[in-house]
Amino acid sequence: MPATVTTLDREIALEERRVGIPNGQPLTDGAIARRRFQIAAVLGASGFAALSAVFLADRVVRVGAILLAVAFAAYAVEKDRHLRRLALLRGDSMRITLVVANELMSSGALAGDRELLDLRDGIGRAAGRLAAGLADVVAADCTRVRLLGPSGEVPVAAERELTLRYSVPDDPTAAHEVLRKGKPVRQVTSDDRGVIVVALHRGDQILALLEAVAPCGERYRPADLAQADAYAHGAVAAIAAHG
Repeated sequence: MPATVTTLDREIALEERRVGIPNGQPLTDGAIARRRFQIAAVLGASGFAALSAVFLADRVVRVGAILLAVAFAAYAVEKDRHLRRLALLRGDSMRITLVVANELMSSGALAGDRELLDLRDGIGRAAGRLAAGLADVVAADCTRVRLLGPSGEVPVAAERELTLRYSVPDDPTAAHEVLRKGKPVRQVTSDDRGVIVVALHRGDQILALLEAVAPCGERYRPADLAQADAYAHGAVAAIAAHG
C-alpha cells in the first residue's frame, strides 16, 4: 500500500504541473473545475477572434487567426485530457484514504483508546443526521460532516444541500485551518460565501468536523459560530451516551 500511495501522489503531482495547478495546495474538485473553466475561456476567446477575423480581416490575417484557433483548440483538448485523468487520480486517492482508515479501525491498530474509536464509529453512522441537525442550527446552503484521514485529509462523510439552484463547491480550506489551529473557524470562501467549521472532539482529540456554508454574499456572525460549536459539543455527548 505505501508504494501504491507514493506512486499515486507522484502521478497527481505530475498531472497538476501539466495543467498548471499549484502543487503546494490541497487538490479539490473546485480547483479542477476552475482550471477547466480557464481553459474553456481561452478556447472561447480564440474562437471568437478567429470568427471575427473571417469576416473583418484580409486573407492573410484570416489564415493566421484560424491557425491560432486550431492551436488553442488542440491545447485545450490536451489539457482537458490531463484534467480528466487528474480527477480520476484524486478519486482513487480518496478511496485509498478511506480504505486505510477503515482497515485501521477494523484491525484494532488504533485500539489505544476504545472510547475514541467508538465515538468515531458513532459519528460515521450518524453523519447524515449530524449534517441535517446543523442545518437547523445555522442558516446554510450546505452543511457537511468531514472525517479525518490518516494523512490529514478531510473527506466528506455526509452532505446536506439546501438549495436547488446550484451545487456548493467542496472547499476544505477552512477545515484544514481548524486542524491547524485546534479551534473553530469562521471564514469567507473564494466564491464569496461565509463558512464556519467546528470540531467534534473529546478532550483535545478531534474526531470529525462540522461545516456550514452560507448562501453567496452572506457572512456568519460570531454568534453563529458559537451556536455551531455548542451543537458539536452536544452531539458528541449524545453519541457518547447512546452510541
